[in-house]
Amino acid sequence: MIKKKFEVKNNEYEIKGDIAYLKLVKKDGTIIDAKIDAEDLQRVLDRGGWAAQWHKDFNSYLAMHYIPQEKQKESLHSFILGVSTKTPIRHLNEDTLDNRKCNLEIYDKNSYNDYKEFDETAEIVLRDSNGIEKGRAIIDKKDLYRVLNNGYPWVYHRIGEKPYAVANTPKGRIHLDKFIMGDKQDITVNHINFNTLDNRKENLEITEHLEEQSE
Repeated sequence: MIKKKFEVKNNEYEIKGDIAYLKLVKKDGTIIDAKIDAEDLQRVLDRGGWAAQWHKDFNSYLAMHYIPQEKQKESLHSFILGVSTKTPIRHLNEDTLDNRKCNLEIYDKNSYNDYKEFDETAEIVLRDSNGIEKGRAIIDKKDLYRVLNNGYPWVYHRIGEKPYAVANTPKGRIHLDKFIMGDKQDITVNHINFNTLDNRKENLEITEHLEEQSE
């Protein structure tokens, strides 16, 4: 079944300047374009046929190729960069069909968080293991330096139905709300407005007794 889905012998294409638009067939038979550097077109075509496949983690389409000899699929962005399909790659403009090299970056899970500053607050971008943005944690701007320089990146983590900002360290998981309130991880912190990604001090309160959170 999987093999038949990817039996695409030839892709049509269009070249405009230094950009090539590869025509991809979706499951319903409609066509969408994948954008690549024109200089990569021939080797992409020589690799075989490419099709559009919906990927739930990216929440969008990826250009995929089936390798019969290896009985596995390969993503266009990993082929372009010459790495394993399991290697996490970010599309910088968040368009997963834009596979020009200038838009691709191998995601370093240990890299510092991106952030955006406002007058009194800042937003910390939280990503998953694929480098996909999943949410943003709000903090007081005066806490930004300390939060960014804790030694480990903050990532998106769900406990039940609630999202949290956490940092995974060799000594265990650090919760941003507890880090903000003094870095004692044996406390319980409530979010007054019930938004667990709002970690401004005015939205946090420490309760007297630790209530275990099931993870």
